[in-house]
Amino acid sequence: HPQQQNSMMRTGLAACLAMGTAAFAPTTSTPVRNPVHLPRLASFPLRASVAPSPSAEAEAVAPLSSFAERAHLYGEGDPSHELTILQTITERRREDVAAAKAEVSLEELAAKARELDERLGGPLDLKARVDSEARGPRGMGIAAEFKRASPSKGDIAVHLDAAEQGRAYGSVGAAVLSVLTEKHWFKGTLDDMYAVREATQKDAEQAGRERPAVLRKDFIVDEYQLAEARAYGADTVLLIVAILEVSQLKFLIESCRSTWGMEPLVEVHTDEELEIALSCGARVMGVNNRNLHTFQLDLATTERVAARLLKGFDQEDRPMVLALSGISGPADVDRYRSQGVAGVLVGEALMRAKDPAEAIETLLGGALAGDDRLLVKVCGVTRPEDARAACQSGASLIGVIFAPKSKRRCTGAQAKLVVDQVRSFGERTAPVAIPIPRGPSDPSLSLGAKLGLGAAALRAASARTPLVVGVFQDQTADEVKSLALESGVDLVQYHGSESDQLVDQVGLPALRVLHLPAMAQGGEAQGQTGGAARAAALRAPGGAAERAALGSDWVLALLLDTQVAGAQGGTGLAFDWSTAQALSSSPAEGAEDGALPVLVAGGLTPESVKRACGGRGSILGVDASSALETEPGVKDLAKLEAFVAGALEAAKA
Repeated sequence: HPQQQNSMMRTGLAACLAMGTAAFAPTTSTPVRNPVHLPRLASFPLRASVAPSPSAEAEAVAPLSSFAERAHLYGEGDPSHELTILQTITERRREDVAAAKAEVSLEELAAKARELDERLGGPLDLKARVDSEARGPRGMGIAAEFKRASPSKGDIAVHLDAAEQGRAYGSVGAAVLSVLTEKHWFKGTLDDMYAVREATQKDAEQAGRERPAVLRKDFIVDEYQLAEARAYGADTVLLIVAILEVSQLKFLIESCRSTWGMEPLVEVHTDEELEIALSCGARVMGVNNRNLHTFQLDLATTERVAARLLKGFDQEDRPMVLALSGISGPADVDRYRSQGVAGVLVGEALMRAKDPAEAIETLLGGALAGDDRLLVKVCGVTRPEDARAACQSGASLIGVIFAPKSKRRCTGAQAKLVVDQVRSFGERTAPVAIPIPRGPSDPSLSLGAKLGLGAAALRAASARTPLVVGVFQDQTADEVKSLALESGVDLVQYHGSESDQLVDQVGLPALRVLHLPAMAQGGEAQGQTGGAARAAALRAPGGAAERAALGSDWVLALLLDTQVAGAQGGTGLAFDWSTAQALSSSPAEGAEDGALPVLVAGGLTPESVKRACGGRGSILGVDASSALETEPGVKDLAKLEAFVAGALEAAKA
């Protein structure tokens, strides 16, 4: 309890060393070294008062006494409540803090913080730093996050170096560098944060630019963690309303400012949490679009909070708003920019990006660099645990097969379990709405142009969450619609000889197969003269009928797969991969169509996927199934991970 905590701290702090002058205030946002002097720990005010709020703000904020101490905490008062993952992590952090206190005293942390200030300068003011970007030409500040793993996504990028990633973020003007320091679920450390601060400050000073503010992102439950943050280079910390009693939140906000010189980022998700944060004096509000108890994502959450603050405060008194979680593309940033949101926090998308600096430029500046991600599809998934593993490995598409003759055939109910697992990973509860680039609005739109739009739509739809593809083969429209509805797949794949009329009758976003002969043992394709010739024939004036047959308005992309006598797909055999490279590359002069984005299937293995992607052109993605199994429908997780990693590595080359 905070009162007990205060009493204990007063007793324990009586023996701490004297360290300088009066309590300090945050510095201005400047890269110039300007040490902030820590107060005498034996006498610093544990309940220091905060400057009175302006009258306009007072009218907009409910008095603190109107809130019960714990009523906002999830599950409070329910005797059957079981701890959520957020609450479990929080309890573990309490244990971690107790253990840390036994090893390193508050006195030692204060001394380390003072030494760091003397070398690198005091903390930046979070609000001023973000505001300088929000008022700049981009109209938005970005908080770029270093996050090795998470409870919902598992390992994301455990191999990355924190300092190097931070330098990439800082090089393109990130206003804030958020560093996860929780070690059990997020695999972060305080040393990661220190490395980021030191490296990015050095870069900023050499370049003569303003350095980013460093945010300690953790589950703060004790003032000791504020001291840790300052000792390891943080300018600010995250305070999560959902894990703190009201008086704890008030105390930590005041302590951040009056004792440790930091303006905290206060995280809210619900309306009640917002009102509590305002009453406790929060000035920089981070709105988490993700419910940390259920891990469901709703990007409209930030908009609701921004609207509340827009109506309740004058502009100069209005708390700053940052959007946290779920931001994956320029459209998301534009959406929040138009609502008056000052900044966005982006983590997973940057950690997975092959060029994080370019990814930030794209997010903040619009389509400065097109999305050319290679989509990786793991097909023939029958078990939820295999779907989870594929998602965690970085797959963009998860295929469930409904084809009657397949050894990996799923029932609707079985497929729904896979879908539920993918939705859980993607923090959603419904199919993803994929926009359809309809051709008839422009009769001159070629197949290549239409599929180019389809590829962009598919990449955009899968940027935030993997998608589930239901694979059908020569089934009726009613069966396709029924199974798609029952299972909840995001799109379908036609792997037989389905007509345009059936595709239109079903009316769902789709992939469509183009069957190709298998390679002969000598390396020549059976029944054709090679990939380049096949691509040229499809693009030639005489190929107009075939192009039209592939070009239903609902088709987003073509999938190339191997056909042998009696089997279309699932053969484990490769076709001439030069066909894919030729189709996805710019055609020769006189061809009737441009590059056709395609997915490549058929005979791909963890060992061969890099070769298939060689000379990639505009290859949209790769697809494997049987080569990743121990038996039909059961994935070999080592092979699955190797296949996805190999494909993504090839895409970076």
